[in-house]
Amino acid sequence: MTPRADFIAGNTRLRARLPALLGPFEYEQFASLSRSEVAERLAASIYRPYLSRDPAGDLRLLDAVGRRLRDLLRGVRGLYGGIAGTAVGVLLARHDLRDTLALLRGARTGQPAVDRLAAVMGVGALDQRSAADVAAAPDGATAAFRLAAHRLPDPLTAGALPRAWERYELTGDPDEFETAVAAAAIDGWIDRLEWVGRAARPILELIQAESDRANLLAVLRDPALQMPRLLPTGLVPESALLAARRGDLQTAVATRPSWRQPLERHLHNENLPALEWDLAMDLWRQAVRGLRRDDPLGADVPVGYVLAAECEARTIRLLLAGTAPAHDVRDLLVR
Repeated sequence: MTPRADFIAGNTRLRARLPALLGPFEYEQFASLSRSEVAERLAASIYRPYLSRDPAGDLRLLDAVGRRLRDLLRGVRGLYGGIAGTAVGVLLARHDLRDTLALLRGARTGQPAVDRLAAVMGVGALDQRSAADVAAAPDGATAAFRLAAHRLPDPLTAGALPRAWERYELTGDPDEFETAVAAAAIDGWIDRLEWVGRAARPILELIQAESDRANLLAVLRDPALQMPRLLPTGLVPESALLAARRGDLQTAVATRPSWRQPLERHLHNENLPALEWDLAMDLWRQAVRGLRRDDPLGADVPVGYVLAAECEARTIRLLLAGTAPAHDVRDLLVR
């Protein structure tokens, strides 16, 4: 029998960090400002410690957003011990996976090592020292071997890397390669969360929702109208994804009712970036609702905190780029 995961102490400490996140008042202010005014206000906000005294240009501001997110997420895993820490580790493993794919993509496309390393968050198992070693790899094959040698981002995914790379060398399909790596990681996460049990359910639901969203977007994006390589399915089967591409939404929205309006809008305007934003908004709102339930016994608090921090960074980046709809920004209330 698996021992019970204890989230209480970690949740108490993590909730004490919530005031450091932007709140409704700040979002309301940012939403009413122009892009240049957002940049000016940001430099006078809680982001100020991340900026030098020099005028804050776009690149410096974007770098500040990334460094703040890194600081907000680092140490979250350490607040939780034992089995609860195993579950919370999956939240940060999502960033390990993104870091891994960024390093592999950079090596495969010949990006400078400094740019590869700059793309790494380093908030989970993949630390800066290991990332620097992988970033220095002369090519994709070496990067994959170095990740496997470090057993990163986790032993299961590291074991799948050589096979995935061999397949990539045959097909030359980068999307298939990255999906294979991601699928191996997600399979491992699901096994870990199911082992933890009911207390980890909010994290499992998040992983499944993110997989379903990624699969939906992959199917809608595929120009050949064939089934692309997919991530492990959550609630939405492949048949429902194909039906949604044909305009039949019944099966997909039966399992994910919140998809109805975004998908109906997509059928009308065929705007994939807007659909991706709407689906992400739905996930963020669910996480905030879980955080506000104030359940000290489960994983709602770390899920809510991590997604709120990610949401803040993504929204600020969009505001700086001038691409975030103002009414949507006002809805992103994190506490």
